[in-house]
Amino acid sequence: MVTGVYLLFVYEVARPYASVRAIQGDPWLGRWIRALHRYASDATVLFVAIHAVRMFVERKTWGPRTLAWLTGLGLAAMLLFSGVTGYVLVWDQFGQKLAVTGARVLRLLPLFPEPPDRSFVGDSPLPAAFFFMNLFLHVAVPLGMIAFLWLHTSRLARAAWFPERRVTIGLLLALAAVSVAWPAPMPPAADLLVLPGRGPADWFYAFWLPLVDRWPASGLLTIGAIGLVLVAVPGLTRPRPERRPPPAAVDPDACEGCRQCFTDCPYDAIEMISRSGPSEFPLQASVVADACVACGLCAGSCASLAIGPPGHTARDQLAAARALVYAHTHADAEAVAVVCRANGDLVERADASRELAACLPVACAGALHPATASYLASRFRRTIIVTCAPHACRFREGVALADARLLEDRAPAIPGRLARQALRVLHGSPAEWPALAASIAAFAGGGVRQAASPMTTLPRMARRAATVVAGATALALAIVLGSAAPQGADASRAVLRLGWRLPGQAATNCRIRSAEELARLPVHMRTPLDCTNEALTYALRVEIDGQSVLERVVRAPGLRHDRPLSVEEDFVVRPGEHAVRVSFVPRGEGGRRLVFEGHVAFEGGRIRLMTHRDNALVVR
Repeated sequence: MVTGVYLLFVYEVARPYASVRAIQGDPWLGRWIRALHRYASDATVLFVAIHAVRMFVERKTWGPRTLAWLTGLGLAAMLLFSGVTGYVLVWDQFGQKLAVTGARVLRLLPLFPEPPDRSFVGDSPLPAAFFFMNLFLHVAVPLGMIAFLWLHTSRLARAAWFPERRVTIGLLLALAAVSVAWPAPMPPAADLLVLPGRGPADWFYAFWLPLVDRWPASGLLTIGAIGLVLVAVPGLTRPRPERRPPPAAVDPDACEGCRQCFTDCPYDAIEMISRSGPSEFPLQASVVADACVACGLCAGSCASLAIGPPGHTARDQLAAARALVYAHTHADAEAVAVVCRANGDLVERADASRELAACLPVACAGALHPATASYLASRFRRTIIVTCAPHACRFREGVALADARLLEDRAPAIPGRLARQALRVLHGSPAEWPALAASIAAFAGGGVRQAASPMTTLPRMARRAATVVAGATALALAIVLGSAAPQGADASRAVLRLGWRLPGQAATNCRIRSAEELARLPVHMRTPLDCTNEALTYALRVEIDGQSVLERVVRAPGLRHDRPLSVEEDFVVRPGEHAVRVSFVPRGEGGRRLVFEGHVAFEGGRIRLMTHRDNALVVR
């Protein structure tokens, strides 16, 4: 957005390519700011794609998350549209290919009174109003995305619209370095009578271009089919009714109206309502079933154990913990782990660990009630809580809530109680199991209580730093290559383009009214002639070197077929001189007859335009 504001002030709609070339020619400010604007936009598409794939893999697409999925698709479409308008504003050969191909695809849709690709025939330069319209859309669409972003996150409590500060600073520095080291490409200026050919293209915004450019109809159908499948994903991924987790429920007799579950719920699925009968607690919790994702985080919030998904409440946790203790009679000399079930195969690995006597799986570490953790810590010599990585919690804020309750005495924990017990919290993913296993072994052997990720020693921090640098380098290379990789084929062919527009052609048919007909008409309408206009259709025939390459009927658009006749056709020919004959004649009496017959020289990579001038067809 910041770089876009700068470019907005130096861009000129009256001379689009020249103004962008002037920006590119400024090595101190313009060149790297333009590159940063482009690479940041590419990174946006990449991160959106990763986010969508992650939501799909984690099956966060149905039920209460349907609105987020559908609005996310709308945001992605708006993002791609805004990027395309930005490339059209440059008006280089890549922007020309985007505009022309997009207009040809839109022509297949019966939405326009006149063909949208008529403006790109090449018989006249594009007006400044065209670039002003694209500039307006390029700015207005991202502003409109703010409303969609609000709707996209409307079912989330404490929605984070911006990444962490360290992530923001790191990405900014990385993208700025890439922008200085690899300036954005600057293809030749657009020319509607020159074939763009093969050149650098931004694949993040033009991944659809090769398919649609070669097969417009099938490409449009393919994109439409993919769009319909994406829209149908919530219905396709929704489990069967018997496999859907039930939403949380509240025991009104046990609820004390403390508001802790209302505060902790990350999905705004709990509301506080007034009790219907007399009670010492005026409020009670109520679950909004349509918004609940059955994460169970509320189960760990309630001091009175009054809320949670059926089968996963704090009461169920305590029952499972008691059963675990009864199954291990010598638990006072052993260690136990509570592992998040959504964290890959860590439950199986913990079960197989020699250092652990038992493993208690939970839906999410954030759903673990402090009373359950305290009970296990009082029965086992060592208790270890293994959560997901903080950035990869399946149920959003689960790790943060687990840390706050188990380490920082957040309610409903009893202040100081867990701190006096042998309990440790570890964060990690299945990929970090070796480090997790080492921390478990050290703690089970008599280590002190500690709350941190196992990745704390210097060698591990060095490996993590190396991983981050390698990932950032791969990301930068992906952005640079994807933003400038060549696309298209060498323009060695030539093209004959037909492009003209005629006002609505009609034949007038008149007859003489009889005396009886005149008598039935009002006085002011008694004219002797009854005339009707009938729209003419034209027969278009094209021959190249004596061979017919096109024969079709051209009908004026509009409900009454009274709009101007428009012809836009391209024919690929070999470079050299060819005999060309084109006839455009009306099927019936009246109308203009346009005929061209002669030899035309074609040059590779260029377009010869046949248009209408002074009642004749001419070649430019």
